[in-house]
Amino acid sequence: MKTKVQIKSVFEQVAGKVFTMTNTSETKNYIIEFITSKGINGTDKQGIINKVNACRNVRELQNYICNSLLMYEGMGVS
Repeated sequence: MKTKVQIKSVFEQVAGKVFTMTNTSETKNYIIEFITSKGINGTDKQGIINKVNACRNVRELQNYICNSLLMYEGMGVS
């Protein structure tokens, strides 16, 4: 019998901490360092980093993470 392994996406992995952070620079650095350390496709990785860098405050960063979870992880409602 095989054990089912639950894999979390990068957005799921960073969400918990991002939603408790209050400093924009620290939040951006955390997300970028986390994304950079993962084996994500280079184009996708750069796209995420560009979107994170475009955010002007923590609320926008949290909104981006939340929207990404909804869009890419199938957590949206239909």
